[in-house]
Amino acid sequence: MISFLNPLLLFGILGAAIPIIIHLINKKKAISHKFAAIDFILQTNKRISVKFKLRQLILLILRASLIAFLAIALARPFIKNFIGGTPGKDVPTSNAIIVDDSYSMQYADNHESFFISAKNAAKEIINNLTKNDDAAVITSSNLGSQVLPELDYDKKNLLNFIEQLQPGFATTHIVPALDAAVEILTSAKSSVKRIFLLTDLTRNGWDIDWFKSGNEKLRSHVSNIHIIDLSKGKELKNIAVPHIEPQINVSERSAESTIKVVVSNFTPTRVKNLLAQVFLDQKKVAQGFFNIEANASETKEFYFSLEKGKGHTGWVEISEDNLSVDNKRYFAINTSNKLDTLLIDGDPKTNIYESETFYLEKALNPGREHASSIKPTICSIHEVKNFVFANFDIVFLCNVETLPLEKIHELDKFVKEGGSVIFSLGNKVDSNYYNNSFGTLLPHRLHTARTFSSDSPLSEEQPLHLKPTEPIHPALRILSETNMSTLSSVKFYRVFYVDPAPLGNCKTILSFSDDTPALIERQVDRGRCVLFTSSIDRDWTDMPVKPFFLPLMQQLCRFLTGNIAEEIQN
Repeated sequence: MISFLNPLLLFGILGAAIPIIIHLINKKKAISHKFAAIDFILQTNKRISVKFKLRQLILLILRASLIAFLAIALARPFIKNFIGGTPGKDVPTSNAIIVDDSYSMQYADNHESFFISAKNAAKEIINNLTKNDDAAVITSSNLGSQVLPELDYDKKNLLNFIEQLQPGFATTHIVPALDAAVEILTSAKSSVKRIFLLTDLTRNGWDIDWFKSGNEKLRSHVSNIHIIDLSKGKELKNIAVPHIEPQINVSERSAESTIKVVVSNFTPTRVKNLLAQVFLDQKKVAQGFFNIEANASETKEFYFSLEKGKGHTGWVEISEDNLSVDNKRYFAINTSNKLDTLLIDGDPKTNIYESETFYLEKALNPGREHASSIKPTICSIHEVKNFVFANFDIVFLCNVETLPLEKIHELDKFVKEGGSVIFSLGNKVDSNYYNNSFGTLLPHRLHTARTFSSDSPLSEEQPLHLKPTEPIHPALRILSETNMSTLSSVKFYRVFYVDPAPLGNCKTILSFSDDTPALIERQVDRGRCVLFTSSIDRDWTDMPVKPFFLPLMQQLCRFLTGNIAEEIQN
């Protein structure tokens, strides 16, 4: 069955009538004139006239055909085959069926989503297979976590698998899906190997260069590839909420929130008076209207008050359209009154300004309890046995040389049950001891510390600087553009290098100028661990006296304890 990617362009075939109309307009009836007997001239003229008319007719057909074929070519014809039967009698086939399960497949047209149509088409292909045909069904997303299925002759198993498929929220990845299909068909014994791709042909996820250059595996291992367009070439219109950015401002008396909402118009026409509403704890707290140009985005801010001392959840939503999954974004806000932090000082000094935790304590609470919701408590290594980690939200280990074995076990339990720990290093730290004692918590194994020179321009190795690895990370979101640019002015004269392989689910928040990790986060069960690979005082760096140090430390604490406004990723 022949179909077209751009069927509307087939109306261009009507243009084939243009040369015919011009020919008919220019055609004139000859005027008769009476002359003497010149029969021999008339006979000659008739022979010439026949040849002339034949040439004109051929040219007319060529001109009309050129316009018609041009219209057909622009409509992009392709062979569309829903039938999964064998290409010839008694010829077995092996079939790999790719079902696009990206979130755009939830687009509803005529009260049925493309994903439902894809499942129905896949079932039709399976039902039309013979007993000698085998098949496998895969989806286009999460291929990294999928175990590729083997080819199966059992239609019942295949149909049950298709029935259980659900659409996801990721973008589609066509090329990895095709590679997976080829891998499945490589082991097939059948001589005819086919791929069925059921998709909506949206632009994202297609590697045009891959298709232009061709793929040797595809050509050598696959007999046919059938691309079935569930959108049937229609222009898909969509309006979405791609991003929201909630922020909170907590004072002694009240709590307020500002939420930035981005709405994108993916249609070729302007959108007028689009209603957007903000809900908090199931109640509408704000609303506004968007007027967005075609294929553009608009940002608005909404303000509302919060109840202090509790967590809040909410969402932003716009009016419904054919793709409802991206019309709503969720967020969470926590306005707890106080965060208790324990700062274990591994290098206390008689002069308090030289102590390991001096700058950290001032950053967390510059004016003690009246200026910040973060309450720091300082203890030495010898005093740590008098404190219970479970009584705190966050524990800082600042250049700590050792901990009693029972406190190491207590710290491990504290994190796994939902607490947070932040490691900052220094001259007291032994990498082997840390790797052996805190290996279940550290994001990466520690290597040796490396020293960088002073500001001497003659030195081969200049001090390292900071740069954001994830600028949109919640811990960095509070930093202004000025503070963000200040990161590059920080100087580090000594840092610990870490093993490149992470020990768990890790994210690098900040890096040094040589691309080695500086601030790393790791999720451990219900808790989080953060490793800062330099010192938190001024022994190895001038970071504590930089303007961004205070907001960074406070925001990091709020992020680790969930006491921060952030978007919830669906």
